[in-house]
Amino acid sequence: MDYKGQVCPVCNMTFEKGDDIVVCPICGTPHHRDCYENIGHCVNLNRHRENYDYQREQEVNRVDEETICGFCSASNPKDSKFCNSCGKPLNINPNAYTQNPQGDNSQNPQQPFGTTFVMDPLGAVKADEDLGEGVKAGEAAKFVKATTPYYIPQFKQIKERNRTRFSFVGFIFGGGWMLYRKMYKLGAVFTAFLALLTLGDLYISIYHESAVTSIAGLYNEMLSDMAKGYGFNMYSALGDFFTSLTTEQLAVCIASTVISILMIALRVICGLFANRWYYKHTIKTVSKIKALTSDETELNEKLNTRGGVNVPLAISLIASYYILIYLPMFF
Repeated sequence: MDYKGQVCPVCNMTFEKGDDIVVCPICGTPHHRDCYENIGHCVNLNRHRENYDYQREQEVNRVDEETICGFCSASNPKDSKFCNSCGKPLNINPNAYTQNPQGDNSQNPQQPFGTTFVMDPLGAVKADEDLGEGVKAGEAAKFVKATTPYYIPQFKQIKERNRTRFSFVGFIFGGGWMLYRKMYKLGAVFTAFLALLTLGDLYISIYHESAVTSIAGLYNEMLSDMAKGYGFNMYSALGDFFTSLTTEQLAVCIASTVISILMIALRVICGLFANRWYYKHTIKTVSKIKALTSDETELNEKLNTRGGVNVPLAISLIASYYILIYLPMFF
């Protein structure tokens, strides 16, 4: 029998391949030969009268340390959220999934009145469905972790139809959302651009405060005189407005407008392509991890480490943003 990975009960060292192991003929407890000879007997000698069985105890401990999938009965590490075999959630009762008249397993859980709502973390996508480059939906879900009911169906739609929804989260948070989702390179570029634009806007508002105030006053006067003076002719009103500006005011007005347009454009671009970028990031990273990993346990550990979200970074970015916005108020 192979005892590699198990622990010697005398020295508490893990058995390695090639170790000289002595097994108690009564209870089956393995020892390093040196450990056995040092104590002169089986470490569980006092338990022999109780019909102690080492292998039976190992099986009991293994069950206690594992979570059994209710769908396929595969064993998983105790802290797993998805089955390593079928990819289905481990915290959902399989009885919540009903069978349709054709005999196919329905992905939509039946929701009787008065019962707890059951959410499918794969968004009705089969765990073994290929999302691209051999990456299964169950594997992508282990990498995505948070909000998989939204992203996994989006990944499927991108793969099959090359279409996806507009991401309002990407639009609002931009590069910060990318960094939160661990797309560090792309997120750093977007965040840097938005930070530069924000700093430029702050520079104008602080060092050209009088020009900004004057522009706002002239613009309000133009709007108030729009009916009588211009007959709602916006072209004439804006012409007179820009003509009345000084050189400094005109430069400030143009710079502020360009900055605003660029900031909106960056956010719109992020909203349009955020889901697609995250799909490519997920597929590329998971396929690379799979290519370098042969062991299922190691694969799950790497998916768990490389995937998910970076909450501390997100909190730091939000705090930095508000500091950047409100700090000038104290000077």
